[in-house]
Amino acid sequence: MTMQRRTLPITAAFFLLFLYHSVTAQNAARSTGANADSLTLQVSSGPAALYSVQQCIDSALKNNPNVKTFEFTERTAKANYIGQIGTMLPTLYGTANYLNNGGKSINNFTNQYVTENYNQGTGQLYGGLVLWNGFSIHNFIRQYALAYQADKKDWQYQKDLMTINIILDYLSVLSTEEQLNLAIVQAADQRHRVELMQIQDSLGAIAPTDFTDAKGLLNSNELTIVTTKNQLETNKLKLAVDMNIPYSPNMDVVPLNIDPTPVVYNASVDQIYQNAVHNIAAIQAAELHVASAAKSVQANRGNMAPTLSFQYYLTTNYSTAATTNPLLSTSYAQDGSYVTVNGSQIPVFAPEGTYGNVKIPFNTQFKNNFFTQVGLNLSIPILNRLTYRTAYNNSKILLDQAIFNQKTINASLRQAVESAYVTMMQAFRTYNVTWHEVQNYEESFRGARVKFDAGALASLNFVIYNTNKNNAELALISAKYSYLLATKVLDYYQGQLTW
Repeated sequence: MTMQRRTLPITAAFFLLFLYHSVTAQNAARSTGANADSLTLQVSSGPAALYSVQQCIDSALKNNPNVKTFEFTERTAKANYIGQIGTMLPTLYGTANYLNNGGKSINNFTNQYVTENYNQGTGQLYGGLVLWNGFSIHNFIRQYALAYQADKKDWQYQKDLMTINIILDYLSVLSTEEQLNLAIVQAADQRHRVELMQIQDSLGAIAPTDFTDAKGLLNSNELTIVTTKNQLETNKLKLAVDMNIPYSPNMDVVPLNIDPTPVVYNASVDQIYQNAVHNIAAIQAAELHVASAAKSVQANRGNMAPTLSFQYYLTTNYSTAATTNPLLSTSYAQDGSYVTVNGSQIPVFAPEGTYGNVKIPFNTQFKNNFFTQVGLNLSIPILNRLTYRTAYNNSKILLDQAIFNQKTINASLRQAVESAYVTMMQAFRTYNVTWHEVQNYEESFRGARVKFDAGALASLNFVIYNTNKNNAELALISAKYSYLLATKVLDYYQGQLTW
């Protein structure tokens, strides 16, 4: 009756590593500007749909295959637990049959051979109740109960991981949309400037290189738009895959109200870790798996103890061959003998009975043939090919494995919290510096624009000012969402993940 528990396949450390590489790959794709031609615009357009972050999370939790797999595991564990409770209940079996007998057979009423055709029926009830077996049944029930609770926590952990993953996808879409909107505004502003310079160039009021520099900057802005559009389609596709819904380029997400001012996260590493120990479902699941494995050891050890059971048996039968011969009437006739009375012989008359052949009714046979048996049974396992001993040894191995997994998950959580905190601080420093960088570049650009419009600044220098401002603004958006994501990961560890 041992049950091998599946260990947790994903630890918090691996999850953090996934987040790190996801963000790194996303930033790399933005920086290269590859795949300028949009292919996804040529595929299914689909209906327009607007999703909030909660709708995205709900869809993923309902439809994502990995989450559903753990849900099915939890439901199976619940069914096994309920079934295990049944082992402590009494057993009761009933059998009944109705047969037609022909030829030579034994009359179950007279227990004599007969040669006739008759009908026969039997009914039985039997069962038992285990009174004691080394507390094996009790410990097995506790094992399955703890395993069920552990699988519930495993399922919750998978839902938490999917929630964080959806938030990552959601923020990636918002980040690229914000970058795209900014790139479009920058390109529109530059396009307007090119149109004005085209008139100046046709009048010979500016140097030809000033006009070509402006057009080159416009081309650079347009390339940024194409690259950002490609990345936006990739991020939407990733979100649709995790939600397990058909992808459509027309899908969009609800913007979030985010304060752009950099504010450092207000919790220390130790505080986050202590909160994570009490809030992360993976930690609780590991503890329950250890407790379940310990009960399995006790239950399998109990199987090697004697078993004392209470047993009961009831049976009765019926046959159409069962008959009785009642006395119908009595008459007197000479039996051939005489008695002498006063020298005279007088014949002797003896009674003669007339008997019938009557079938015994069903109710009468049911009562007359009723048989009961109750008693105690002591079963002592002496030699059963080491089956119980092997199960006991295997359960001890599974307990050691569960303890090791628990230690590994606890250590991984500490490492994951520390790594997430370092990532958050790095993201905050980048965000804070980039925020001030944008303020400074915007101020420099305003001054450069005044000089350029007055003809006091060369076009090449003006392009440099404009490029610096544009790049800083795009970098600020990326830094802002990177920091926001890092804080959401820490909120998840503390059980404070809200919107």
